[in-house]
Amino acid sequence: MFERSIRLRWVAALLLVSLGSNASAEPKDNCRYRSAGVSVPAYQVSSKEVGHPWRALYGYCLVSSKRFVVHQDWVLSYLDADPIDTNPGGDGIGLGTDFFVRWHPDWRPSLVPYVDMGIGLQYAAVHPFPADGSRWMFTLHAGPGWLIPLRDDRQASLTLRYLHISNAGWTGENSGYDVVHVVLGMRWGKD
Repeated sequence: MFERSIRLRWVAALLLVSLGSNASAEPKDNCRYRSAGVSVPAYQVSSKEVGHPWRALYGYCLVSSKRFVVHQDWVLSYLDADPIDTNPGGDGIGLGTDFFVRWHPDWRPSLVPYVDMGIGLQYAAVHPFPADGSRWMFTLHAGPGWLIPLRDDRQASLTLRYLHISNAGWTGENSGYDVVHVVLGMRWGKD
């Protein structure tokens, strides 16, 4: 009984010491930024005329290290699908999410370059996009960008992003859409 009491006291003392040291330590979560932006088509790469999606983005950091960031964007799209063959096309709204990995150098110049690449899922709520595609679509994207410091906790961002949208062959038709988008954004908080 006496030994058990001594063991419990040691466990309680160790627990208090560890809780006290963690309470005074700097929080380890260095991934606290949020971002918002707009992604507009700049140059269509697809062979067919399929439309012009505009995308509004709201995102946040999921995981961060010195050189890599894993990020998620929630995406609201305006999808303007041009008619293809017997498919009427039309405009509508798309909802989705993108995940990407961003790499930037360890040094922090006044203009921070980065490269990102990622995947996503999107649903066209009114008409398929492209018109001969489907409502559920996958997105692939990659490109270079720059963070432009404005204040200690705010940066503007400019990204040139290659964007591919298709249903990955899940339906009979899979005419993809390829475009270079310009993404203009604002980021606040620390990473």
